[in-house]
This record gives sequence, structure tokens and C-alpha cells, in this order.
Amino acid sequence: MRKWILLLFLLPLRALAQADTSEADSIDPYKLNYSILPLVYYLPETSVGFGVGGIVTFRFRTEEPDSRPSQFQLGASYTLMDQFLLYFPYRLFWNKSKYLTYGELGYYKYVYFYYGIGGGAPNSNEEVYSVSFPRIRNSFLYQFFPDTYIGGRYWFDDFKITKVDSAGLLVEQDVTGSRGGAAGGLGLVVNHDSRDDQFYPSRGTFIEGVVLPHTHFFGSDFSFLKISLDASRYYSLTGTQILALNFYGESNLGKVPFYQMALLGGNKRLRGLYEGRYRDNNSLIVQAEYRWRFYRRFGLAFFAGAGNVFSEPATAKAGLTQYTYGGGLRFRLSKREKGNLRLDVGFSSHGSVNYYLTFGEAF
Repeated sequence: MRKWILLLFLLPLRALAQADTSEADSIDPYKLNYSILPLVYYLPETSVGFGVGGIVTFRFRTEEPDSRPSQFQLGASYTLMDQFLLYFPYRLFWNKSKYLTYGELGYYKYVYFYYGIGGGAPNSNEEVYSVSFPRIRNSFLYQFFPDTYIGGRYWFDDFKITKVDSAGLLVEQDVTGSRGGAAGGLGLVVNHDSRDDQFYPSRGTFIEGVVLPHTHFFGSDFSFLKISLDASRYYSLTGTQILALNFYGESNLGKVPFYQMALLGGNKRLRGLYEGRYRDNNSLIVQAEYRWRFYRRFGLAFFAGAGNVFSEPATAKAGLTQYTYGGGLRFRLSKREKGNLRLDVGFSSHGSVNYYLTFGEAF
């Protein structure tokens, strides 16, 4: 069973309230909103860790007052096992929201678990490997049609595997990518977004389709094609209750390193499974979440999902489908914008439990 235990949750509620309780906060659409969250946590694979995360929401002065806000986050943490994470995700709108760019810059020195490839990988396969890698992920799009953006995406991760289990599967089976290597891809992305709010939508649709070739020309040590479709639909049940549905499918064709395969688990897809607990060339995931803002800036959520991974469509087995469920708390960080601090606990069909503390909804 894989889980991590939060030792300390220091949310400066008083500072947050002071930051946005003024009348100007609800009127001035260009006012900078920010929140800072210091953390102390424990993970079995990392020991005690210390971190801090911040989120900033704003609009450029050239944008309309009711336009979609821009946002960036900054997070950093260090553990007693000499691991380090630095990440900077962002999403920016400008020129009357005709242009959109989003992605992540980061550097990671971390450990991960590997259980093998396929939907039937047993817990007994568990092994730990250590990596360090820079990350560059950016999408740059232009609004060609109402609510629809089209553009390009570049992804680059340069994996340096610093430690593996000499008797583990990565070494014994000579898995593609077990010696590390860069994965760089440049491709097409189409983004349709009719949600009424990008941080906490109550109605509308979000669809993102990506075709991302990875070749040596784009800085990749592996040649493969990644295709994905992410689609969500939101329904307002009452003024404070929302039903959110999500579908995610991914397919990888070619020589795919194991760390670029389609994954189950993590804080966005099938919460309750460790990210990468199951991996293969293809994945299909469906999720549903009920959201209820029950008191001022506080809310609850209950979620469930199912997913599968497989090497080829003909090899997919319904009996290997994984199921997860759980719930969590929400705290709205700003009176003006609807972005939440999210604390979830997820359970899986084979007994694992995972906790998640982050900014924003899973989908």
C-alpha cells in the first residue's frame, strides 16, 4: 500500500482573508491575488520533506475586466533524503485573450516506484529508482474560433537515472529508457474551452487534443508519437453543487521510454493509485466528481473513476480495469477568483490509499 502522511498543514487563513476581504478585491479585476502555503510532510519514499507553494492570479491591464484571468504557481521542496523539486506551472492570456500560453518549467531530483508494464503488474514487482531531470513544457495557441484555440506544443524531459535496483525489472528486462535519456516532442494542440470559469467551472465543456511526435530533431533520444484526448463536461445541479465528468485517453506509438508511457494514478487521474502504478502504451480513463460549496469559501468533493492500460487495443482486458474513489476538502483562496486549495484522500480497488494537497481541481 502506498500512502503519504501529512504532518503539518499551515494555511495562513488570516493572511488570506486580509488579502481579499476589502471591497476593492471584489471590484478591481486587475488586482493581484496571491496565496502562500508552507508545508511539512512525510512520504515513505522521501522521509520528512519541507516545502512551500504559492499561487498568483491576475489580469494584464490590456485585457477586458471580465476576461479569463492568468495564473502562475511556484513550488519548491526538499527532503531529508536529499531530494529536491522546483516547479513553475503557468497559464497566461493576453491581447484580448486571443493568445494563450501554458505549461511548466521545473527541475526534479526525486525517486519513483516502478511495478512493471501492463495492467496486471503485481505489487511484488515494486522497485525504487532515483532520477534527476529538467522539464520544459509549453503550449502556445491562438484563438481561431470562439472558445477554440489551435497552436503548437513543445515538451522536453531529460531523464538521468541515478540509481536503480540491480536485481529489479528495469535492469533484468532491459526496459526502454532504463538508462535514462531525453524525450523531446513538438506537435499540434487543439483546445476548446467553453467553461464559465477555468479554475472552478460549474457548466461548459473543455476538450484538448494533442498529437506530439518525438524525434531526434526535437532533442529526443527516442522516436515515438504521443496522441491524447482530454475531455471534461460540467453541470450545475444547484447554485452550490456541481457534477464534473472527465474522459482521458492516450496512445503512444513507437519506441517509448517507460517514463513517457500512459500512466494511471496521481493527483489528477485516478486518485488513490500511486502515479505510474500501472503503465503501458495506451490508457483509457473515466472519472466523475460531485462538488459542493457548503459554507462560504469551504467545499467538499466526492469522486470515483475507472481506468485501464494496455499495449494494443486487442490486448485490453476488462478484468484489469482499476477503480478508485474518495473525497476531499476545498478552500477558496480568493473571493474574486474561484481557485481552490485542494486536499483529497483517494482509495483504490486493491487497497492503496493516497493523499493529495495541491492547488486547483483535478479536472
